[in-house]
Amino acid sequence: MSLRDSENEMSILIAEDNVAQRHYLREILEKEFSEHAPVIEAGDGEETIALALEHKPALCVMDIQMPKLSGVKAARAIWKEVPQTRIIFWTQFPHEIYINEIRKIVKSLQPSPPFGFIHKNNPEGRFLRFVAAVLEDGADMIDPAFKDSFKRPLLTEFEAEALYYLALGLSNWAIARKCSLTQRGVESRLATLYEKLFINSSEGTQNETYDKLAFNTRTRAFFEALRRGLLNNEELETASNELELWIERDRKRFAEEAKTEKEKGRKGEREKGRN
Repeated sequence: MSLRDSENEMSILIAEDNVAQRHYLREILEKEFSEHAPVIEAGDGEETIALALEHKPALCVMDIQMPKLSGVKAARAIWKEVPQTRIIFWTQFPHEIYINEIRKIVKSLQPSPPFGFIHKNNPEGRFLRFVAAVLEDGADMIDPAFKDSFKRPLLTEFEAEALYYLALGLSNWAIARKCSLTQRGVESRLATLYEKLFINSSEGTQNETYDKLAFNTRTRAFFEALRRGLLNNEELETASNELELWIERDRKRFAEEAKTEKEKGRKGEREKGRN
């Protein structure tokens, strides 16, 4: 039995900060899915969560980049409290940074909620078919333009963060301190990240030696992350600000560690002299 047959009272929530686009969505959804009226509107991420928890909509059409809280973070909060909510991410920013997070959230939920992902430039007819498939049939619907992105290896939390550390110029030593890892642990995790980014690596081929001499892997990883949308300016700026605060704290920590080591050395020399 479809949601239309069994839960006609459940509404549709539109999460979109652009007023014109929000009104456009409301108009076509009220016309095509009138049994799910009223269509509820939210203009930012925090309002989206509040309305979703209050109304428990059957479907949320979610913009990704919104004020106060991103659509991905709003979706995480909604699915945590109302896991049966079906969400279609409707966006003009289909960067892999968002796709990666959406996939991880969906994978963590049991059972996984039906969801969709579609670019805003699609024709109205295709968008409405997406809505019908997710809302009525419980199908996952992915815009054909982004199916490759949904098939690529998922990045772990460390790997996603490490891309920002590489972009901001941190050494393996600093990354190890930031993440409470050994340098060997950082090197191992970065090697796995590079394997995920460069699926068509020359490793094991006749070009392996040349490519190791010709390319800087960290710089190539940064470029690949930019190309695929695994980094964006807003998140990079946030990471940069957070890193500056951490660097300030860690410089003090480093100075204290050096002072402690120096004192230990002096103590050891004094004890050695007594002997």
